[in-house]
Amino acid sequence: MNSILRCLAVSAMWWLLLVGSAAAQSNAIRGRILDEQGSPVPNARVALQGRDVSVRLTTVSSANGEYAFENVAGREYLIEAEAPGFARTTRRVTPGEAADITLKVEGIADVVVVTAAGAPQTVDEVSKAITVIDRQEILDRNEFALYEVLRTAPGIQILNNGGPGAFTQLRTRGLRPDATAILYDGLRFRDASTTQGDATSFMSNLNFVDFGRVEFLRGSGSSLYGTNAVGGVVNIVSNPGGGPTTGSLQLEGGGLGLFRGRFQLQGGLAGDRFTYSFATTHLNVTRGVNGWTPTRSTGVQGTLRYDFTPNISLTGRVNASDDFVALQISPTTAGIPAANFPTVGVIPARFLPADQVRRLIAGVPSSQIIWGDTTIIPNRQDPDNRRSSDFAMGAVIFNHTINPTVGYRVAWQRVHTARVFQNGPGGFGFQPVTSNFLNYVGDIDTVDARVNWQPARWFTFTAGYEFEHEAYFDRQDNRLPDPQRRVNVQTNISQNAHAGYFQAQFRLLEDRLQLSLSGRTQGFRLNRPTFVATGTTSAYANVQLKAPPTAYTGDISASYFVPTTRTKLRAHVGNAYRAPALYERFGGGFFNNPRTGLVNFTPYGDPFLAPDRYNSFDAGVDQYFFRDRLQIGITGFYTRVVQITAFDSSGVLNPATDPYGRSSGYINGSGGISRGVEVSFNARPTTTLTLNGSYTHTSAGTDRDVSVRGFFRIFGVAEHTFTFVANQALGKRVNINFDLAAYSRTYASLFAVNRSRAFEVPGYVKADVMGSYTLPVGNDRTLRFYGQVENMFNRRYFTGNGWLAPGVVGRGGVAFQF
Repeated sequence: MNSILRCLAVSAMWWLLLVGSAAAQSNAIRGRILDEQGSPVPNARVALQGRDVSVRLTTVSSANGEYAFENVAGREYLIEAEAPGFARTTRRVTPGEAADITLKVEGIADVVVVTAAGAPQTVDEVSKAITVIDRQEILDRNEFALYEVLRTAPGIQILNNGGPGAFTQLRTRGLRPDATAILYDGLRFRDASTTQGDATSFMSNLNFVDFGRVEFLRGSGSSLYGTNAVGGVVNIVSNPGGGPTTGSLQLEGGGLGLFRGRFQLQGGLAGDRFTYSFATTHLNVTRGVNGWTPTRSTGVQGTLRYDFTPNISLTGRVNASDDFVALQISPTTAGIPAANFPTVGVIPARFLPADQVRRLIAGVPSSQIIWGDTTIIPNRQDPDNRRSSDFAMGAVIFNHTINPTVGYRVAWQRVHTARVFQNGPGGFGFQPVTSNFLNYVGDIDTVDARVNWQPARWFTFTAGYEFEHEAYFDRQDNRLPDPQRRVNVQTNISQNAHAGYFQAQFRLLEDRLQLSLSGRTQGFRLNRPTFVATGTTSAYANVQLKAPPTAYTGDISASYFVPTTRTKLRAHVGNAYRAPALYERFGGGFFNNPRTGLVNFTPYGDPFLAPDRYNSFDAGVDQYFFRDRLQIGITGFYTRVVQITAFDSSGVLNPATDPYGRSSGYINGSGGISRGVEVSFNARPTTTLTLNGSYTHTSAGTDRDVSVRGFFRIFGVAEHTFTFVANQALGKRVNINFDLAAYSRTYASLFAVNRSRAFEVPGYVKADVMGSYTLPVGNDRTLRFYGQVENMFNRRYFTGNGWLAPGVVGRGGVAFQF
């Protein structure tokens, strides 16, 4: 099957190249940037993007508003123009036509988005639910972590276990964290060494370094983006650089013992033939929540692009981060009197007051603690438990538009991840005898080649082939001095995957009707794992390896735009998948046999697990009002989880009949349903005020009561969420930003009185305010002084199964722009 896919992909590329082998036509795109009175707008930033992502050129308008792009070969392009004081504007252009662009003072910014179709589109062309958070909004809100940037988007919920650097999950439309794909410039970022093979293990360390914008696609996207693109896709678009050399230096400090520094530089040379952007940031939190969770993070991000011609380019990108965080003891019920827990039903989460938590930490016996009606002890300090981690990813992308009909792209990316856990005997509850050591390393190499064929302006066809090699390594060492109790083992696992995909896009009825059809098939080839241990054999040693089940996906979306009423109707249906992680295929635990002194291996994985499968549908309407000053979107969604990989210890697995002798482990289990509605609005009622917000209703449940008997709701998912962001500019120097996120109650699973029980965790409201003053200090140089208050109402709240969130936190800083 894999050989057939490779042959088909190569044949398709050569055929399309031959079809488009006619001499490339070189044309120019010229025009003027004007205001609504017809006056020229100088120094406007103008970006030209090809329909197949192969071309992205930038320039700046002259004193009389003129701009030009020479010798472009494509059939159709999108132009995006922006200038201070105007709303960003986009339009479709073809080489040779007059391409004047009028910028409006008022109205919602019109942006070019990539993630919805894997190629540039204007907002009115997008047939899927998507939210774009641009660079300016990130700066106005002063967010330093990706999960905080996304917190105000519809359809997504954030679970953060205790502030900066703490373990963080994203849940899109009520689905598991592994159902959201994280991309950098359209290429997947995930950790091959984590249990589910997704990006969750590094979500707390994906900080704002040099983002150009963040695009959040809601709904299935596996046909374009492969594994994990199930409930949604988060695409971090790098800052492309270009234009005159500019930069910034930011220094910030405040509550939680926080210090943050960020330096950024961008520009272009030789008329933007060579463009670059580079940034580095350092975050240091010395105390954290209640002084227990210090964390550090140092990150870099950079992009270089060279245009050999206007139609041939080479882009390089690098992202890296080095991080440390002190870990805490998880919330627990251990020590709470049994009488505090009702024998049946859902248990209300009542958290031990802060003064009593401090007494526990000080060593006061449980019998002297004033428990009251407490049902959960929140997270506490673990003095010798820590995690250090790093990731590094690099990509090289070659783009070539051969002629108006054919273009192609070849991309290579490598993602390296590493995590080290060390935990000693200090702390509460069960702790190791001595400091242990766990090391996890993942490597993923991806090669993606695609051809774009546009035989007519209204039709574009894309075909591609993707190869992925992923490798997993772990080392476990309990560091016990007794040789008969020592466990020091290593595991190496790897697999290859081959995928072929296509997409056909139609723009009909004078571009009012947009249709998109796409499909993907991905096959897997397993490599036999190796285990380095003393006195044990692997349950997988004699397994006859064969190809696991192949993943197939299909996707159809459509939208119709009514220009007279400024209404867009859209619908999207498709299926999606998540490929089982290497640990889910071959993972296991190593344990010491005290009688023999040898190491025993207990298998958890199944090499032949089928991919998780999802079917989803959503439909919605986007309506524009008041000359595009207000946009309201409503989307209803339904996702059926057909099959999902789950860890089962309920007795379904029988060691006598299981081929690996397992009594517990990963199986293809039953799924569930998630459905709901998303309502969002964007408004720019005046030239200086922007507003946006959302409400999401989510109802998510499982087919089986896997975690708690008789309980079918999804843990950690709020039924109701509300977000709101307001930004007000007062003149040219003062800017005020307010944002709010509100969550209704959620449910958590904890062990209480000898069995797993469901707990009801109260909802919360978190509001932040940010103010800044910009002082000019010379030509094109400014100093921006700012202050920020997070959780301004100082609400004491908990997330997940009882993780205490930070109280009111103040920060302040200065940014020098040059």
